[in-house]
Amino acid sequence: EAGQATGPEAAGAADRNLWSTLRDQGLGGSLRFDYFRSSKGLDDHTDFLGSTAQVKMSPTLNKSLDGKIEARLTNPDIGDDGDTHGRLLEGYATVHFDNADLRIGRQIVAWGRADGINPTDNLTPHDYTVMLPFEDDQRFGTTALKLDWYLTTEHTLTFFTTPFFEPSKLPLTPGVSFHDNRPARTLGNSEAAVKFNKTGGSLDWSVSYFRGYSLLPEIRPLPAGAGLELHYPEIDVVGADMARNFGRYGMRAEVAYIQTEDNHGRDPVAINPYIYAVAGVDRTFLDNLNLNLQLVGRWVQHYSDPEAVADPALRAIAIGNAIAFGQQSRASYGMTSRLSNKWFNDTLEAELLVFVNFDRTNSYLRPLVTYAFTDHMKVTFGGEFYRGPDGTFFGQLKRNQGVFSELRYSF
Repeated sequence: EAGQATGPEAAGAADRNLWSTLRDQGLGGSLRFDYFRSSKGLDDHTDFLGSTAQVKMSPTLNKSLDGKIEARLTNPDIGDDGDTHGRLLEGYATVHFDNADLRIGRQIVAWGRADGINPTDNLTPHDYTVMLPFEDDQRFGTTALKLDWYLTTEHTLTFFTTPFFEPSKLPLTPGVSFHDNRPARTLGNSEAAVKFNKTGGSLDWSVSYFRGYSLLPEIRPLPAGAGLELHYPEIDVVGADMARNFGRYGMRAEVAYIQTEDNHGRDPVAINPYIYAVAGVDRTFLDNLNLNLQLVGRWVQHYSDPEAVADPALRAIAIGNAIAFGQQSRASYGMTSRLSNKWFNDTLEAELLVFVNFDRTNSYLRPLVTYAFTDHMKVTFGGEFYRGPDGTFFGQLKRNQGVFSELRYSF
């Protein structure tokens, strides 16, 4: 017909229409090239050049049904025949009702209002071995059902449940064989959580309860000297958090009581019940200079010294578990500090994160500098540095310290 585009012009118009449609459905993502001086494993491997492609969409079918899909394809060591692997970070559908949202599928559910350390954040795991520079890069979703019931404009009641427990991924001692003894994915082993959340007004706060499994494993000996297993103990967590601003000052606090399987402290290698709390304040100076300070504390119930275990093999396991869960002492304290600033219309950003454990003094230092060349292209330089005796949380990671960089193109 007259006036109808044909040939290359029609193909180009179709491509533009397809691209516009995908963009309207929330298509976005990034291409990233990373260099890490050290691996994230407990080894001495160095010099990794990796690449990552990440894509996400937020499709909307109608006003009552939408969703999200986000996936990552990465090769952390392309210069040395590294393995390429993919991961579905999130993939869920959300059904909207008049006063509730029901989300079903693989999803990241992050609870807690403190900065980076969240005692109530027990629902979805982290990958602490991922070779990417930012804290959010460590998160990946769990297949679950979540219902948000909006009681008022300020009050929400949230229910969460899943039979598909998935733990955090940790660096493990090389050369040691571990049996991963995670709970079976059955309805009888379902995790469940509920939270009452208040936002708006002068004070934000929530109270929550979680019954499920620890995202971090205990190391336990197998019978008859058959090796070691990763055991994920059942836990019950009662938690609360709050946040309030006073002008340029912000105050945040979060606390949880974690009831463990060994609730009387009789198993020498098991984790005992404990209280885990964080409280801090942040202030903005000038236009963009922000300082955040937090105090962190753990108090262990039925504490026994892991170094007093008589059997040498059990003593080594008990000490390792105590280091991982912060239970080397009956009470332990620490502090975090995050200092950040922006310059040149927010194109240059810098941040310094410091975490110090006062008990058996050990520390973590992470500087970051990011410069945005354009709205789509930016480069990041940083480093991770650990200090302390070998038998401490940060001290055991000293072999993994080093610098890193990333070039990112976002679309």
